Amino acid sequence: MEQKKKSLNKGKQAGRNPVPRGLFFNKLLQNVDAPVMVTDSRGRVVFANKRYLDFFRFSEKDIIGKPWIGMVIPEFKRRPVLEIFKGMKEKKALGRIGAPASVAGIPQKYVSWIGIPLKEKRTFLYMFIGRERKRPAGGRVRGFVYASGRFNAAHREVIEALFNASMASEPGTAKHAYRVMSFTVPLAEKLRFSKKKIEILKAACLLHDLGKLAVDKRILFKKGKLKKDEFDQFKKHPHWGSEAVDLIYFLRDIIPIMAHHHENYDGSGYPGGVKGDAIPLEARMLSVVDIYEALTADRPYRKGFSVKKAIGIMEEEKGHKLDPKITDAFLDMVRKGEVG
Repeated sequence: MEQKKKSLNKGKQAGRNPVPRGLFFNKLLQNVDAPVMVTDSRGRVVFANKRYLDFFRFSEKDIIGKPWIGMVIPEFKRRPVLEIFKGMKEKKALGRIGAPASVAGIPQKYVSWIGIPLKEKRTFLYMFIGRERKRPAGGRVRGFVYASGRFNAAHREVIEALFNASMASEPGTAKHAYRVMSFTVPLAEKLRFSKKKIEILKAACLLHDLGKLAVDKRILFKKGKLKKDEFDQFKKHPHWGSEAVDLIYFLRDIIPIMAHHHENYDGSGYPGGVKGDAIPLEARMLSVVDIYEALTADRPYRKGFSVKKAIGIMEEEKGHKLDPKITDAFLDMVRKGEVG
């Protein structure tokens, strides 16, 4: 257990700026506006955010290494909760558990938990996000394990929780991501994406700049040109964001989109210098919309450009930074007022 705990809590490497995946992921979970814990496969707590500790009136030393079910579920309700947790482990799938909860040793609340398997190297960990709910008649335990392979309300709740956590860390970056999502969905519909692909693309848009939370804010909001070492750090944000998301099994389809949204059509982008159709289609779409939003939105260091000016800049970038066909399709929608 100690080794697993360390994998979620790596410190900064001496003399380096990169933020290890575990440390960044923990920072993100601290900003989730709900009680959050992470357990090992036996249900022993390896991490809890401040909201969890405050909600249950624990200190870290009270719970780390101890079974979460025994700590917060009244004894007479533990068996059905254990059965649902067992089903999550067997199917390696997302689950929902609604159960009475003990606060300071007294059963007095009812909490709905979403449980998400996290793949960390060779072992599975389990993240639980809790929400206090109205107690059902008799305080019964309610829960089930979702079938994997398609998005549902629970998946959207997890994405929303991570997005809101990014909003708490950096509101400007999160607002940008939301606008990018609102512009990209109509483009995906125009290109006749399936409902499932649109859900994946929406998640990618909302979380595509998650890694910017690991970039030094002095670099992120610097007025003027970045120095080489500053830009080198900034260029790592697609990797940092996709590393954090890689822990969550059902979000892995968005990793290629997140990781490649700064690649340029002519191969001059980063991090891999990939070019043309070798860049995933969704990443090429995200790149087009990302640039449009960045050009038209106000930034701390400049006012946003007019739509006409943004269109002119993007026309010049066709075949260089931007996929020409996708750019034409998107700008046609802009000119027709189909996107704001």
